[in-house]
Amino acid sequence: MPQNNPAAPACANLGLAIQEIAPMAVLARVYPEHRSVTHLFESDFYRMLIDRRTEERVAHMIRLHFGNSADWRHAHDFHLPTGALYLTPEPHQNGYIPEDDHSFGLSLARRIAIADGSC
Repeated sequence: MPQNNPAAPACANLGLAIQEIAPMAVLARVYPEHRSVTHLFESDFYRMLIDRRTEERVAHMIRLHFGNSADWRHAHDFHLPTGALYLTPEPHQNGYIPEDDHSFGLSLARRIAIADGSC
């Protein structure tokens, strides 16, 4: 009989796992740990107002999943529908403010990795 192991992965997909705790999220922007902030955006490009604990949980899930694939000293955007991790545009570039060009900063040139389907 299977037991509920809290250390075991809770899902088969990182994007779905994040949507379980933040259902309207489409993009998660994870800033470097020293800034201690994470932003989640809805499909209409507006930032979600969520509690700090949820932000920390989402950031932890993303960092854990992608591990050494990314340089976490820089901000990264995780696009939930595609499972792709992108280097966040700099404040002066299109996409830093998601609604400025409706791209969420999802330029192929900035793509770092794609989630492999496991959490």
